[in-house]
Amino acid sequence: MKIILLPGLDGTGLHFKGLLEALPDDLEVDVICLNDLSARTYSEQAIELAAQYVGTDVVLVAESYSGRLAYEWCGVSNAAVRGVVFLASFVSAPSLILRLAGYLPLLLLKPYRLNRYLVNRVGFAGAGAPERIDQVFESLRCTDKHKLKQRLKNISQLNTPSKRHNTPSVYIRPNHDYLVANKALVAVTSAFNDMTLVRASGGHFIAQSSPYLCSKIIQKMAAKD
Repeated sequence: MKIILLPGLDGTGLHFKGLLEALPDDLEVDVICLNDLSARTYSEQAIELAAQYVGTDVVLVAESYSGRLAYEWCGVSNAAVRGVVFLASFVSAPSLILRLAGYLPLLLLKPYRLNRYLVNRVGFAGAGAPERIDQVFESLRCTDKHKLKQRLKNISQLNTPSKRHNTPSVYIRPNHDYLVANKALVAVTSAFNDMTLVRASGGHFIAQSSPYLCSKIIQKMAAKD
């Protein structure tokens, strides 16, 4: 069994540092860097990644942007996905502002004072330590800007999926997630027949603010037969 960590919009996986420290050493964990993929769309990326794990049982941990990627992976023929943990993620358009994601200027991702305030407010419910906010902008600085624009475009083109999967799943829902609207939450929970909703205290970046809670849920999913 392998735990596959699928990152958020930055695509680097750098945000998983705290979660990796919280996970036990005896778990096999792979962190995916979306910048390394040649595929562009969600469905194409799912096929590319699934091909790398043929014959391997996996538990997918999808942060934010990667929710739809995990959903598509579950539908790939012969993919051995034994469970999915969604970390404040989405499979359809998450909110009105992100419906326009493909048109957002990359200047909004620079560490200006207003942007830092917004990241703290939206990502950490106003309780983010400066070093955590720095980490967000550092990961954005390290990402491939062309592929970042493609990911923003992918978000803007999301529809609501109609196919339902039987894969056991857990959705961790922060109580102050201002990026994933309730409608988007319903879309992801409705896309899986075996879905458990876990509410947590914090903002959108729940893996960073509550790594041990996320670790416990991931371990429980990995322990399922």
